[in-house]
Amino acid sequence: MILRRTLSSALVCVTLLSLAIRCEGGEKSPSLVPPEMVEQGWLALFNGQDLAGWEVLGTTAEWRVQDGTLTNVGTGLGWLATVSSWGDFDLLVEWKLSKGGNSSVYFRAGTAGVTWQNGYDVQLDQDDEENPTGSIFGRIKATKVPVPDEEWHTTEIHTEGSRIVVKIDGQEVLSGEDSTFAHGRIGLQMHDDKTTVQFRKVWVRPLGLKPLFNGKDFTGWRVRKNDRPDHPQPDVRIEESAIRIQGGPGYVESASEHADFHARFKIETLPRGDNSSNSGVFVRGPRVPGDNFTIWPEGLEVQVFNELNDFTTGGFYSHVAARALYAQNDEWFWMDVNAVENRYVAWVNGMPAAAWVDPGNRFVKGILALQAHDPKSVIYYGAVELAELAPHVDLKE
Repeated sequence: MILRRTLSSALVCVTLLSLAIRCEGGEKSPSLVPPEMVEQGWLALFNGQDLAGWEVLGTTAEWRVQDGTLTNVGTGLGWLATVSSWGDFDLLVEWKLSKGGNSSVYFRAGTAGVTWQNGYDVQLDQDDEENPTGSIFGRIKATKVPVPDEEWHTTEIHTEGSRIVVKIDGQEVLSGEDSTFAHGRIGLQMHDDKTTVQFRKVWVRPLGLKPLFNGKDFTGWRVRKNDRPDHPQPDVRIEESAIRIQGGPGYVESASEHADFHARFKIETLPRGDNSSNSGVFVRGPRVPGDNFTIWPEGLEVQVFNELNDFTTGGFYSHVAARALYAQNDEWFWMDVNAVENRYVAWVNGMPAAAWVDPGNRFVKGILALQAHDPKSVIYYGAVELAELAPHVDLKE
């Protein structure tokens, strides 16, 4: 715990009836994920408002969001795929089917070919005797349990390596092994034009993240200063188990380089005058030769700035602004970044903040860099964790 944190006279927040928190610089929007589950690593894939972070696949399926529920009313074949990709994870999905309806939750799926063949298909169908609800369609049969139509149910999926465990309404119905697919999209199926399917909670917790910062020293990291005589050097040090960054320009770069990954950053920003301290996490940047630098890392910057402007925390700087402000100064928050191939998604405090698909695929592999932006900005990075990922490998016919 960092003891220096106190209520700042520069930041006054008032809780509104809308449950947003009004702060100088904008409103902090609430997270669907409770704080204790954010701390455990849970992320909302569906934000309860729109299809941000999802890709609609299929020519006839139409999806809409109403009253916090994602619905498809019998408009035909297709599925929703996450922009993000995943390897090992826990997944929690709440769903409801119309009478006689059929749907599925896909995972580690590819977007080419037949989805249930090019990924795992967790069946949602009360009437299929060969593949009852919870089965990995065509691969592993689940124990059949009552799942009445027109009622809300919960599917939980745990997958780690080749291990797959599925629970329906808290009851384990499947535990098995299959190593066909290691990475891919999570998806929600629209099966046919007679089914109405609804989803209201889709949460994921990535597994296998390893710490890149040990909380003690700069092992695995290097402070990069600037070579500009007219600019102050960054003041970077370890303070009460966190990397404290002030001043700059400059940055702290990782010794390791990463291509496809999911990373988590625990961050706190202090007020900077009448607004927020400014920083950013650069990903997939090249390592600049020498001891100092003349420009920022040439990677993709995920913004750290708790104001409703300048792309906002969780936005991809110069490309896509965050959809809302989910963090505030003087409080620790978590920012997650998922990068696979040319697709990027960021979350702040468990909420999807921004998604971007780079048409030029200009960032492939590189360092992580924690930005020292300016002399008045003070930022703490309390944790950096990362799991390596990889693109989906299509099933060979």
